[in-house]
Amino acid sequence: MKRIIKQARDIKEIEQQLNETLSGVLCIHLSNEKLLQFACNFVYLDKNIHTFLDSSDEYYEYVKYGSAGSFSVYSNEKVDPKAKDFTYKIISITINGEIKDIDDIKLRYQITELYRAKYSPAIKKEDYSLSENLKPVILDTNEIKSLIEEGI
Repeated sequence: MKRIIKQARDIKEIEQQLNETLSGVLCIHLSNEKLLQFACNFVYLDKNIHTFLDSSDEYYEYVKYGSAGSFSVYSNEKVDPKAKDFTYKIISITINGEIKDIDDIKLRYQITELYRAKYSPAIKKEDYSLSENLKPVILDTNEIKSLIEEGI
């Protein structure tokens, strides 16, 4: 088995991958000393991850704003079947940062509109609404790491 892992450094490629990816896994620290991991849809804007937390979830009351968080996405790229060097290519991106509440009304509207455009483009802007129990949060980025694994 042959495997090569290299670090991706081109921020434009990383950002393109984040904008094309539909979901990832968010991990946040809770105030009860536990970790909460869940798959979620997201919007990437200004080098930060934006998503929504469900305030009706049993763990919502334990969300510790200002604590560390991590967001990860993975994707496979098709490899030419005739290529002899590699048979698979996996791209992983991990973003580490701090979980913060979004209190700016303009940013909330902007995130909601980007979310609609990414996940529900067939719905008109004026017809789109979010459930009241969905609260927008931001993973304020401290570090972005991207790895590319190719192998046989």
